[in-house]
Amino acid sequence: MSAIRTTLPRLVVVAFVYWLAARASLSLALVHGQVTPIWPPTGIALVAVLIFGRSTAIGIFVGALAVNLPIGPTPISAVLIAAGNTLAPVAAAELLNRIGFRRELDRLRDAAAIIVLAALVAMTLSATVGTSVLVISGTVSLSNFWTTWAVWWTGDAMGVMLVAPFLLSLVPRSTAPALTFATGAQLVALLVGIAVVTYVLFESPLRLEYLVFPLIMVAAWRFRLRGATPAALIASGLAVASAVQGIGPFANEDLLEKMITLQVFNVFVAMSSFVLSAYVDARERAASSRRMYEAAQAANRAKGEFLNMAAHELRTPITVLSGYLSMLGEGSLGAPPPAWETPISILADKTAELDKIVGDLLEASRIDINQHRATMGVVDLRQVVTAAVARLGARAKLLSADVSTELPEEPMMVEGNDGQLGRVLDNLLNNALTYTRRPPEVAIKVSRDGSRAVVRIEDNGIGIPRNQRERVFERFFRSPDPMMAKVPGVGLGLYISRGLVESHGGRLVVEKSDARTGTVFAISLPLAA
Repeated sequence: MSAIRTTLPRLVVVAFVYWLAARASLSLALVHGQVTPIWPPTGIALVAVLIFGRSTAIGIFVGALAVNLPIGPTPISAVLIAAGNTLAPVAAAELLNRIGFRRELDRLRDAAAIIVLAALVAMTLSATVGTSVLVISGTVSLSNFWTTWAVWWTGDAMGVMLVAPFLLSLVPRSTAPALTFATGAQLVALLVGIAVVTYVLFESPLRLEYLVFPLIMVAAWRFRLRGATPAALIASGLAVASAVQGIGPFANEDLLEKMITLQVFNVFVAMSSFVLSAYVDARERAASSRRMYEAAQAANRAKGEFLNMAAHELRTPITVLSGYLSMLGEGSLGAPPPAWETPISILADKTAELDKIVGDLLEASRIDINQHRATMGVVDLRQVVTAAVARLGARAKLLSADVSTELPEEPMMVEGNDGQLGRVLDNLLNNALTYTRRPPEVAIKVSRDGSRAVVRIEDNGIGIPRNQRERVFERFFRSPDPMMAKVPGVGLGLYISRGLVESHGGRLVVEKSDARTGTVFAISLPLAA
């Protein structure tokens, strides 16, 4: 019931506004008192469907039927024409939604879509249905089919092309700057100037009507959509009035010629107004994105330099602390009391953890500021994997982990630094033993894929959610999973690993992951020549 109470008033308003706009437009009718060169209700209907959804089609049909019943040849004809009037804007909205249309009209593709798909293509439906009904009912002769069709199509297309963007420009936009009194006065003055110039040009038989375009372009450039759409509506409205009166450039043209001239003029008005506005919006958005990217890069560099400096400064006191703890533990400074042994062991372990964190910070800062200076050579990837598995042996035995390797018989030579590649493998293999709720199973497979070597590390761990498979490679990323929160670290391991792999011209990705079967990390490296 609440949905009906919400929807019904909306449908009544849509039907009434459609009927009101239609009654006003019929004063411009050129064929049988119901075919006009501009039909604003179509633009109103399209905006209603775009904003409120397909359910508004009922209100559109009721409004169209109320308009056509008094003027239609028969009640059945009025119903069919109203159905065509409803079908066209609904089809136009469907076409726009399918291509991801944005109601803000701030992209060139959106401006082009509302002209081509919504106005020029979709409106052929209503023109074809309406003209066919008039011909079948005998109201219009078959010889006048195409003339009537052209007027009908032009009217509906103009309603979409001019009225719909104007209505969409009235919807508040968070990105649009607010109009001040001064800018509002400028916009009003510019629109009045456009109206005066357009009126004078269409009163003249010299075919100078296109001289109004520079003013329309100024409105679009200066005020974006809120200036472009009323400017286009004013210019096109005066052009339609001139066509109906048969003055100016329309003085010596028949009905079909008037429609062609009017349609060409209005298409170019649309292109010079809200298409230009969309271009300016898109250009400014790109410039803003570029500035934000540059600012972010500068901030990253500054942060990397700070981390580098801070880590270097921390390394010295940590080394001193570690040295003295080692001496205390070994008894070099005298035999410690028995009660000190456990605290000294804990302090030594925590100092080692702190030293690892500082090392990760240093490595991350080098990646951020591009300070990789490792010596590169040609290494056999099989040997790097074998060495990493050997380093993992003690921990794997402690956890009763099953670690298997599958290596090719032929050498797998890559250009790189075996220390850095070994660090990447150490990190991935230790993660495989850490993030699991069952006895760990890890499989390392080395294979060749064309001109690249591929190392896959497959585990039976807890998996990575789909929305986190790229985020795990971000700096300082820590999963909200309670199990992962217990694991010590600052979230730099995978960030450093990807940076090291990319410095070798390779890629590190999560190839697949599932909570039931585990995760597969894949390292792809170019083979040495």
